[in-house]
Amino acid sequence: MGTFSVMVSVGNPRGGDLVEVEALVDTGASDSMFPASLLESLHLEPRSQVDYALADGTEVRFGRGQAVIRIDERDGICPVIFGPEGEDNCLIGATALQILMFAVDAVNEVLSPTNRGRLGFGGKL
Repeated sequence: MGTFSVMVSVGNPRGGDLVEVEALVDTGASDSMFPASLLESLHLEPRSQVDYALADGTEVRFGRGQAVIRIDERDGICPVIFGPEGEDNCLIGATALQILMFAVDAVNEVLSPTNRGRLGFGGKL
């Protein structure tokens, strides 16, 4: 699957301005990531430290918190990683895509809004 970027806005769930950045769509990542300095400038703080496995198998530890993420007209409170510095360190992971209800169209390199969620079978409904 190829990769592509989208414009996203990120902000503090308690209010304030949203900052727009370009982020790589990465369905192989569970959480979204932004440079720690960007998240800290929005007065966000990590709520925990989490170990992550990179694609090459390397283990890393980053702070993890919550931020508002907006793509197009959809927004929600999503988990975010306080990542390393660099404007190329912005990515949108699978959890945010599920929270915001976007399907990935990798062929056309777009996110498609959906109104269909997925449930696992938990017995009689």
